[in-house]
Amino acid sequence: MIFGWIGKSKADEEAIRTFEDEIARQQDFVYGAELFFECISLLHEDQPAVVETHRKEFRNIIQKGTEVIEKAKAVLAEARNDRRKIEQIRQFMFTPCAGHPDPEKLMRRAKILVETCRKIFPGRSMSQELSREEILRLMEEAADAFHAS
Repeated sequence: MIFGWIGKSKADEEAIRTFEDEIARQQDFVYGAELFFECISLLHEDQPAVVETHRKEFRNIIQKGTEVIEKAKAVLAEARNDRRKIEQIRQFMFTPCAGHPDPEKLMRRAKILVETCRKIFPGRSMSQELSREEILRLMEEAADAFHAS
């Protein structure tokens, strides 16, 4: 009987670790969507209507993603404090890039931008805004990967 409890505890710990990893992955998608919007804004800076349309779209995507991440963090905290609630993290549904007409494509692009940003600006915080020059460099560095995706 004790072995079953130990096994469940290990399974619970693994579920928590997996959920933590997924939260981090979702945070990357949100950050990547922010970076993608910055790139679009720079490309279309002479077309304010285009930028405004994308601003509304990406604001919604980023807001929804952030809300889901905050809910996930709350569920994670509950599961850590009360193992009877561990099933909630197993059933939690993430919807990355929700609201975008092609979420899979945006997810690929977001991933490329985040990976490229980490490569060319190692250790940089996601909360630190990129300058115009840094966005241009990010776009240049990510261009080949975009074409391949």
